[in-house]
Amino acid sequence: MSVPVRTITSFRTTFNPFSPISRPCRLFLNLVRQPSTISASSPNHIDIKVTQLPRNSTQLPEMTIGFKGGREIQLDVGKRGMKIGDVIEEVARVGRVIEREQTLKS
Repeated sequence: MSVPVRTITSFRTTFNPFSPISRPCRLFLNLVRQPSTISASSPNHIDIKVTQLPRNSTQLPEMTIGFKGGREIQLDVGKRGMKIGDVIEEVARVGRVIEREQTLKS
């Protein structure tokens, strides 16, 4: 399953890079941060904000993904014990709904 970067407008995450439960946040960040999404002039530009917590932090990782049309989802990766496949599946599900709405409007 692929990440629908055409529908994502913003990505915010907070995680401890040394914690194993933060792995989905790190991997999703790598999937979203592509040459086509970095440039502000690109049509697929994604506003990315990353907050890295200190090594001894006990705060659980979380991420917020904003989509076109103002829709936003917040994933509590640490509380829900999500893996990268779960995150991609959730984001792809919302992305497909948004793409379907855009095609129906056209």
